[in-house]
Amino acid sequence: MPGKRGVYFVANDRVVELVTVFLSSFRRTNPDIPLRLIPFDGEYGQVAALGERYGFTVWEDEQLLARCDGTSLSFHQRRRGHFRKLAAWEGEFDEFLYIDSDTAVLRNIDFVFDYLMDYGFVTATSNLPGRAWLESVKESGKLTAEQYEYAANTGFVASRKGALTMAGITAALPAARELAPHMKLGYEQPFLNYLIVTSGLAYTSLHHLRTTTGDRTVPAEVFAWTPGVRAKDGAIVHPSVPPPLMVHWTEPVKPTQADPADIPLYDLWCHYRDLHART
Repeated sequence: MPGKRGVYFVANDRVVELVTVFLSSFRRTNPDIPLRLIPFDGEYGQVAALGERYGFTVWEDEQLLARCDGTSLSFHQRRRGHFRKLAAWEGEFDEFLYIDSDTAVLRNIDFVFDYLMDYGFVTATSNLPGRAWLESVKESGKLTAEQYEYAANTGFVASRKGALTMAGITAALPAARELAPHMKLGYEQPFLNYLIVTSGLAYTSLHHLRTTTGDRTVPAEVFAWTPGVRAKDGAIVHPSVPPPLMVHWTEPVKPTQADPADIPLYDLWCHYRDLHART
């Protein structure tokens, strides 16, 4: 029998509109699963105030978050709150999903937990060139082709408590820092990829499962900038196969950072931003 299951997300008040879209869409399709906010930094009062409406709690272990902040300083000159998602592996949920807050979740996520019977880590999208590593990693000799080609988007990760630990993460830092010249540094993504592929546990992605098995029913992460994608009434209407799991507004097309005329699937974003006001 599975243990306690839940979902984590990271946010602060600077992205409160994005968070509203995430929460509105997530609770429409996943009304009951426990949801917990991991604060990106100390400025999260507006986001926390949404907790009663959308049914989520707030992470309270500040000491563990401080350790995640310290880990970010191994790769960046200032603290990066993105590394705080690493705390999820020592959180309250035995099986969990981490989902970025710049997404609209379009279906129930329960099916993902079934994959944890065979894998320690399941991301939504992987094996896309340029996702985490520079080309030079191929000549570094420090990762196998399978490891660097995994190159997952770490905005959606399913895993189990203890698959990573802060002690293990700290121990991995010296070897990971040697790979820093080959990382596409910006957020935690290359480091978390490194932790996943060197964990000794099996790893995969929904994208990899779909493309290697030919099972087109495995839901897909849809990047908002993907050409030809269309939406209506809060749903993706083209393409319809594979079924969309979520829409992800990654850089540089975040709705709060550009002219709406330049934002793909902006109508879908507005649908979920304004959904509470219409109900």
